[in-house]
Amino acid sequence: MNRRTATKVVNGKVQRKNRSQLTSCSQTVIDRQSAGPGYCHVLSKRDLYAFIDLIPDWNKLSQSLERIILASPDPGDDASLQFYYRNNTSSIELYAWDEDLWICLNHSYFESHRTIFDRIGLSYDIGKEDVICRFSEAQARAFMLLHVFMHELGHHYDHMTQKHRRASRGEDYAERFANNHVASLYPAFVETFGDPSSGQ
Repeated sequence: MNRRTATKVVNGKVQRKNRSQLTSCSQTVIDRQSAGPGYCHVLSKRDLYAFIDLIPDWNKLSQSLERIILASPDPGDDASLQFYYRNNTSSIELYAWDEDLWICLNHSYFESHRTIFDRIGLSYDIGKEDVICRFSEAQARAFMLLHVFMHELGHHYDHMTQKHRRASRGEDYAERFANNHVASLYPAFVETFGDPSSGQ
């Protein structure tokens, strides 16, 4: 069977059947997957929408960010960025946590994030082998939004601003991106979500 469709004619000119430009998203979609037994999402869609409203340059930073996914757990990772080179778009996955919210971190990771942990008032015990971090729901939400989400957004923006999209400035750039935004976002975050260091 011949499945070819007629090519459209506009003003007497035959139009190209195939698009000459790649499709990109006009608005970021937020999805939620099941956290699964023993896990929970520390963020809701409403949290993400409210936090996005606090980011002054969101439209610029999120250009071609197709999707944010509250994803099923991925042991060992907080989040990830998937960059789709063919379409020049990406998605951010924010993984579910163990439902008791207490996590063990190695010393290197803990020390590199100690500034944000102290800012949100995290309670922790530094042991010989690792650091036990006792997150409250408010502290887990604050860490995921202010640091983890902003870190992945930094990766996205890095890809989008490179001349060659397969190039990136890596983890150091994403960490600086997140850390540079914390101070400016924190007062508005507290006003919107409450003070995570208050224990409420």
